[in-house]
Amino acid sequence: MTTARELLALNMKKARARLGYSQMKLAEKVGCSSSLIGDIEICKKFPSAENLDRIAKALALHTFQLFYESEKSNPDLQRYENLAQLMH
Repeated sequence: MTTARELLALNMKKARARLGYSQMKLAEKVGCSSSLIGDIEICKKFPSAENLDRIAKALALHTFQLFYESEKSNPDLQRYENLAQLMH
């Protein structure tokens, strides 16, 4: 089972790559230090609820999407994707 920290780190990295953001660029958009983003991505720190919301917004995600598991390990992922679409 993957921990919340590991899921967050993995999903942040994937979303940054999708958007072409460096850790520094994401930090600027979130309003935090690039070292905090780096520490989150290596599972050294866990962000506050406020920073989680800011990170999700900067990555064009809903906060809960930061904790998605991969499609292989989560067959119900499509259901969550549909929920996300309804929330828009």
